[in-house]
Amino acid sequence: MKRFLALVVTAGLAVALYAATATGGQQAVTPKQFAALKKQVTTLQTRTKRLEDFAGALVFCIGRAVPVNTLPSWHTTGAGETQEMWALATTEPDCATAFNTPAALKQLTRLSH
Repeated sequence: MKRFLALVVTAGLAVALYAATATGGQQAVTPKQFAALKKQVTTLQTRTKRLEDFAGALVFCIGRAVPVNTLPSWHTTGAGETQEMWALATTEPDCATAFNTPAALKQLTRLSH
């Protein structure tokens, strides 16, 4: 019985302590905080749109992955050579040109930040 009473008293003290220290009501968001959140959401929406566009172009352009070796220069792995990595390949010259333009490389750099 003493243990049960001690448990009830401890629980009562815990509830009283929580009620005394908890903040009451909703906290208001200031216009400055709202503007900052709105700016953050707009930035994230823009970045998401760019990523979706890039992913769509990538899916359309990429054909298959090929094994690549860098010794003595960048080339596809031949007979008896060790593969060092895989590279994505395309048979569409327009895709290769588009992804290697300075504007595309700049967009890719912007996507990574």
